[in-house]
Amino acid sequence: MDSELTPGCGPFRPETFFAGRTEGWGLARGPTGRLLRRCHVTTDGRQDQAYRSIHFSETIRWDDGEQDVWRWAMTRGLDGRYMAAEARVGSGIEGRHDGEDYLLSFRRPLRVDGGPRPRYVTRLTQISPGVAVKSETIFLWGLPVGRLTAFYRRTEGPESMFPA
Repeated sequence: MDSELTPGCGPFRPETFFAGRTEGWGLARGPTGRLLRRCHVTTDGRQDQAYRSIHFSETIRWDDGEQDVWRWAMTRGLDGRYMAAEARVGSGIEGRHDGEDYLLSFRRPLRVDGGPRPRYVTRLTQISPGVAVKSETIFLWGLPVGRLTAFYRRTEGPESMFPA
């Protein structure tokens, strides 16, 4: 098992990791840490060479039957920071690295038709060339109201056409 671990595999690069397909599982916990529900997560992405960006959909299927689809576009700037957009959030999300972790912070409405816009603070960490972990805390009115922990495993995808 130790031979499968890749210490220091480098910073998480969404433009590489999400090109192709990933599959994973996760769980949501409430503010006290109590397990609320489990999910199955898939992503399907493609690189856009013209804009040097990655476009991918992230589908979360909850064990209670609810489904949520996030549609992302991310571009890495020359300074190493990222600009991201999501269909319900809009543009202007700044992604950045904190060591090897990739961080995003944004507000997204809970429902397609609007409603409260909690703040999501997301941290993605690559733990091997084909596996990443997501830790996300959701804040409403400045208070943590939930946490999502999930992992993603690449199931198919090309190597990045963009140099690191």
